[in-house]
Amino acid sequence: MMRSFIFFLLAILLGSCKTDYPGQSSPTKEATAPVPVRTISLPPAAPPLPVEAGGTVAAKEEARLSFKIGGIVDRMYVREGQTVRRGATLATLNTTEIDAQVRQARQRRDKLQRDLQRARNLYADSAGTFETVQNLETGLEVAESNLEIAGFNQRYARVTAPFGGRIARRMAEPGELVGPGTPVYELVGDHLSNYVLRVGVSDRDVLHLAPGDSAAVRLDAYPATAFAATVTEIAAAADPRTGTFEVEVTLEPGNRPLRIGFVGRVELYPSRQPDYYQLPMDALVEGDGQRVTLYTLDADGRALPREVRVVRLLDSSFVVAAEDLRQIGAIVTAGAHYLTPGRAVTVVPPAAR
Repeated sequence: MMRSFIFFLLAILLGSCKTDYPGQSSPTKEATAPVPVRTISLPPAAPPLPVEAGGTVAAKEEARLSFKIGGIVDRMYVREGQTVRRGATLATLNTTEIDAQVRQARQRRDKLQRDLQRARNLYADSAGTFETVQNLETGLEVAESNLEIAGFNQRYARVTAPFGGRIARRMAEPGELVGPGTPVYELVGDHLSNYVLRVGVSDRDVLHLAPGDSAAVRLDAYPATAFAATVTEIAAAADPRTGTFEVEVTLEPGNRPLRIGFVGRVELYPSRQPDYYQLPMDALVEGDGQRVTLYTLDADGRALPREVRVVRLLDSSFVVAAEDLRQIGAIVTAGAHYLTPGRAVTVVPPAAR
């Protein structure tokens, strides 16, 4: 796919780049005459090449809250949009059934305690057996465990806020029958550093990213604003569905309100990206997959082809790894398509603007 895409772009760009400029040799002139060309010196180290991706705003701290046991909802204390404190009770179940289970488990434990005491007294008087004592001790342990389970379920027949935040969704109403683990509220943290954008990046790009790298986010809701952001998490494994690695960036919203689900794009600026050069498209002569040919000049001022690897194609330029252009002083731009290896050239100044 990538190979076909680059061939398609090269075919268009190479055809459009063969335009004459002042001093350009005509095809009818002698083939050995110096070809007038223009050149550019390799630019200094370029800034980080951004990695672009799209995603939606989410909450870094969020929870889908539910009851541990099933039952009939008795009270729902808060509505969507309300702010709650940590530990606040948000909802409760009708506890008639679970209260009865707790009483039943307690009564069973109390009876076994009495039976065990009588069995021990009889055993001490040689009127009972040690086996009876052991069986009652085991039964008492089971009864105590059942009481502990019933008491635990009774305590969790209510939903409390695990952290302070805002109710994003309310998914149940009083009188409804809900099952164990069925979400009744969605709670999100309400502090400014809670908004994140999660995007997928390729394996080639994720190698250059690290937590702490800077980023810029543009949201459809605020098209004229670039939100500062920071890379906070990078997935250790690719998503099996998409083959990309999830990267999380934390936004700095400033004084602009954000909402979960806002759509946006992010530019990630890698801090450990290899050096590269960004060259104009008219320097590109031909290509094969991700390998392309451009021309430099040798010590005698003659055309010298150089094959390099394209890292990325941009709108009017292409990116080449710096390691492919070691010890190269200048690159031929205008006129490069008229050259052959060893052809003499004449370097002409840039056209006046």
